[in-house]
Amino acid sequence: MTTLQRLSPSTGRILSMTGGLSRFSYSLRSYSKKVVKENDIVLLKHRNNPSAPIVTGKLRAGRKTTLSANSNWKDSIENDLIIGKELREVVTSRKGVNYRILEPSLADYTNCSPRIVTPIYSQDANLIVSLLDLHPTPPRPNATDEERLEIFEAGTGHGALTLNLARAVHAANPPAPIPEAASPTDDNKAQLEQDLENDKAWRAARRAVIHTLDINVAHSKHAELVVKNFRNGLYFPNVDFHTGTIEEYLSGRLATSGDEPFLDHAILDLPATQNYFEIVSKAMKPHGTLIGFCPSITQINTCFLLAKKHNLPFFLEKVIEIGGAVGVGGREWDVRLVTPRALKNESRNQKDETDIVEDTVDEGKVAEVSNRGGELVCRPKVGVRIFGGGFLGVWRKIASFS
Repeated sequence: MTTLQRLSPSTGRILSMTGGLSRFSYSLRSYSKKVVKENDIVLLKHRNNPSAPIVTGKLRAGRKTTLSANSNWKDSIENDLIIGKELREVVTSRKGVNYRILEPSLADYTNCSPRIVTPIYSQDANLIVSLLDLHPTPPRPNATDEERLEIFEAGTGHGALTLNLARAVHAANPPAPIPEAASPTDDNKAQLEQDLENDKAWRAARRAVIHTLDINVAHSKHAELVVKNFRNGLYFPNVDFHTGTIEEYLSGRLATSGDEPFLDHAILDLPATQNYFEIVSKAMKPHGTLIGFCPSITQINTCFLLAKKHNLPFFLEKVIEIGGAVGVGGREWDVRLVTPRALKNESRNQKDETDIVEDTVDEGKVAEVSNRGGELVCRPKVGVRIFGGGFLGVWRKIASFS
């Protein structure tokens, strides 16, 4: 028996001792490769029906998993029938329905796990992460000059995007420390304190952190469980959960850093996204990416115009529509200020053959924008009308005009 296997039962007792040690919910053993064990989470897929699969909770001996709560068709399966079986084996429910036991992928887990808010579905979460163009590198021995990668997510919600972001930066952090205390007794009180100190030191030395914030405490707590329960908390140490307002959190961090920007990227998924552009611009490093997830194209327009009006150091790189009818990669939209041909012809200093005059940014500086006589172009680049979904605005932080 390996040291890791011996630690697993004892670590469970540490976790139940106090909420202050909940941070130790890391992956203390490899997820079951073949045999399902107690406290595992599995995917139950109907053997013949292509209906949505079911993600179980943590499997506890002597309990059951509800498969259907419909008044006309209540069905469940005893957890004892699942525990001890190998992955891909078939198990039969109380109603005689056959389900195949599978290991849930990240997409299956986030799409099918219980929720209290609508999640960002896996294909959209993958697209958002890809837009950040993250390339985490493994930690180097004795390296002291490496900067920390910090990503801010406002609007934790279900935690689906949080989990995808945590996986994307996972390679940048060293393995999390494993607590050594066997149980919370007076004899090992010193060891428990040492475990907390080790965890504190590890968190301070992380090379990549996801800061996720939600104003709703219940949503944040639920998302924390969603992240913690996936693969026994494999990616949980990469995330710091916060509750409150964006202004409170970012203002507090800026005060601590002496008004030096500290964020590499930011994602805003909440109402009135445009109201937070100014405070985010102060906290974001140059060349960082700001992604606004908005339900309508008009809200993207509002963000775009506000950034121009207040001369914020953000340049709109692209607008992408997402949703089931659009496809996995999204559909790019054309959003920009233009001067109509009729107005251009009134000026002899402008070229007649030019159809539109676009805003330009010279050498990474924010240009002054005049809206006099301008119109806002807003249309799909492919020219086909589509319905549903949401919109991603991708802005790049550039050097302020001086």
